[in-house]
Parts: sequence; structure tokens; C-alpha cells
Amino acid sequence: MAKKQKEQPVLTLDGKEYFAGDMTEEQLRIKDHLADLSNKMNTNVFIGEQLAVSRDSFVNMFRASLEKDDQEQPEVKEAEVVEA
Repeated sequence: MAKKQKEQPVLTLDGKEYFAGDMTEEQLRIKDHLADLSNKMNTNVFIGEQLAVSRDSFVNMFRASLEKDDQEQPEVKEAEVVEA
């Protein structure tokens, strides 16, 4: 099939543009997989950033909790041993 003048390329690979009208059903399916995988990779980068920030927040919460416990703990004195 020949390229249509107004058709936009749906994929560029190795510097060459590919048009949906020139693709087989198999090629269109593979193109859809490539597009979906690219979207998932971008989404996972975004989710990774969210998870890293969330993890840092929980680490900070844990540190604050430890500091609070250290401040609330009464000073422990050594017990005297009494022999009976």
C-alpha cells in the first residue's frame, strides 16, 4: 500500500517512519504492544518516584518515633543486689 499524503506515521523505528495503512495486522498488533509497554514503563517510573518519596516519609516517621521514645524513657539506674 502506498503512503497517504495526510496520514501521520504511527511509529518511527531506526529513523524510518511507518504508517498504519502500510502495516499488516501482525505489525499493527506489535506496534500496539510497543506503545503499551512504553506507557507502562513511563507509569512505573512515575510510581517508583511516588514509592521512593513515601518510603522516605516512613523512614522519617520511624526516626521521629525513635527520638520520641528516647525522650520519654526514664533514666534506668542500676539495681542494687540485695543478698538474703
